[in-house]
Amino acid sequence: MNELYAFLASLAARGVLPEVFQYAFFVRGLLSVALLAPLLGGISHLVVARRLSFFSAALGQAALTGLVIGLLLGEPVTSAYGGIFGFCLLSALAMVYVKRHASLPPDTLVGVFLAMTLGLGICLLVAVAKRFNIHQIEAVMFGSLLTVTDADLALLLGVGVLVAIALAWIYNRLLLDSVESSLARVGGAPTVLYDYLFVVLLTAAIVVSLKVIGALLVEAMVVVPAAAARNLARGARSYLLLSVVIAWLAGVGGLFLSSRVLVPSGGAVVLFLSFAFFLTLGLAGVRVLFVAQELPGQEDVG
Repeated sequence: MNELYAFLASLAARGVLPEVFQYAFFVRGLLSVALLAPLLGGISHLVVARRLSFFSAALGQAALTGLVIGLLLGEPVTSAYGGIFGFCLLSALAMVYVKRHASLPPDTLVGVFLAMTLGLGICLLVAVAKRFNIHQIEAVMFGSLLTVTDADLALLLGVGVLVAIALAWIYNRLLLDSVESSLARVGGAPTVLYDYLFVVLLTAAIVVSLKVIGALLVEAMVVVPAAAARNLARGARSYLLLSVVIAWLAGVGGLFLSSRVLVPSGGAVVLFLSFAFFLTLGLAGVRVLFVAQELPGQEDVG
């Protein structure tokens, strides 16, 4: 990787690439976006189809508690993946179990878990603050280019490949279960297994993205790309492709913005995602208006 960083830095020094490519941390951030876009953008439309937007927000909050637990157990502050993944996974499986066995609306149950995990995290944070500088934890909360390492990139690549393989294996059946679960059950699909398997994959995708997006904003990356793509998509394939493209464009734009004005990369990415949503919403409105104006003319010709 050092050879790649040196090569890009030499191109930037000669003016072939923007000056910011001289910094290895920016290149690592850009590579992480290249890996995150197909991972989170690809899973985004399934999150929306399965109505798990609020669920992903709860996982983001649980990540903060998992980080604190990991630190208390002795994990390094720069890579407390064990505590984060372990607590997020337990929270995710518990939410799915309670959702399938309780009579309350799913959003109410998720709200209970969100409040519980966040309250626990805040209480434990007081104990952690006595041993660690609170600013070291901000990178996980809000995302930061400076904290992405080569090891993080390797982990992101490995998890991304595993999640992609798992989703490709059950994609059609999972999509059917997401859109019409009753039809999937009639066809003999193990919908209960799909529920648990999908939240495991979603948890893994969220945990490895925390270094770039941040725990407090990660849910935007798994919801907004699909929401923006839905405004323009005309089928399942275009829905998936647009979600990935929008996630990638927002990630690259957010990284360049954060390198210029020194704002958290996670917040910058979310701003670009929000802009993409309202832009596609406006384009969808223009398309509907254009079609409505064309229809009378077509009737006259007939």
